[in-house]
Formats: sequence, C-alpha cells, structure tokens
Amino acid sequence: MSNQIELRHLTYFLAVAQELHFRKAAEKLFISQPGLSRQIKQMEEILETQLFERNKKKVGLTPAGHYLKKEVEYIFSHMEKVERQLKLVGDGDSGELRIGFLGSAMQQVIPKMLLRIKDNYPKVKTSLEELSNFAQVDAVLKDKLDMGFVRVSR
Repeated sequence: MSNQIELRHLTYFLAVAQELHFRKAAEKLFISQPGLSRQIKQMEEILETQLFERNKKKVGLTPAGHYLKKEVEYIFSHMEKVERQLKLVGDGDSGELRIGFLGSAMQQVIPKMLLRIKDNYPKVKTSLEELSNFAQVDAVLKDKLDMGFVRVSR
C-alpha cells in the first residue's frame, strides 16, 4: 500500500462527500461500492483521521471531512483554472482574467476597465460573469473568479 494520497483518493472522497452515500458515489464514479469503500478506508488510514461517520442508515462528514471537502473543492477548481490558463498560453495568449460584477457596474466601470486591459495587456483574455455580492466573494474564495465588483453598504 502506498503511503501517500493520490488524486484518485481525492476524487473518490469528493464523490462520497457530495453524495453522502457510498453506492450512489460508486455509480457516479463507475466503480464498485466495495472498491470505493476500500479506497476511502485507505485514505483515512494514510491521513490517520476519520473523514466519514458511518452507520447502517446514513453517511455523514466528520469535522475533518468537512474541512477536507472544502480544500478538495478548491484544489479541483484551481486545477481547472490551470488547465484553462495552459491552453491559452499554448495558443499564444497570456492567460485569462475572470471578472465578476453586479449589473450596475456594467454601465461605466467595466467597459472602461476592459478597454484599459485590452490596451495594456492585449494577450490577456477576459471573461465576465454577473453575480450577486455573496456569489462573487464565494467564487473568488473558491478560485473561480480572479476579481469582482461588489456593492458595499455604508
């Protein structure tokens, strides 16, 4: 048995953490339920901590499991960003700037900013997504946005 966590462990963990059901997670992953259970058990042994509370009727996350779920979601989100950036760089661009905004910012702030970015950094792609204040903060924390324009109450 390897003594280190592998990407497959994280994939399997996240599936069970999202489904909170070993059989459903195994079906989603196209693997057997006993095989998935063994992989999760192996992961818990490597980490020397229990990630799931198991009983006959349900599966739940332990505090360590909740913490790991957030971290694994961040890792996978960041990996997606790296893949997108590598494709852009491979195509001759310098990368992508992902921007969140409230509708009101689109009237004056965003158009001026986009023109400046295009003038100063012509090889940087930009993508825009209209989101609420809360959703923008959450997306930045999860590495799904690089920046956001929010409204702050006074």
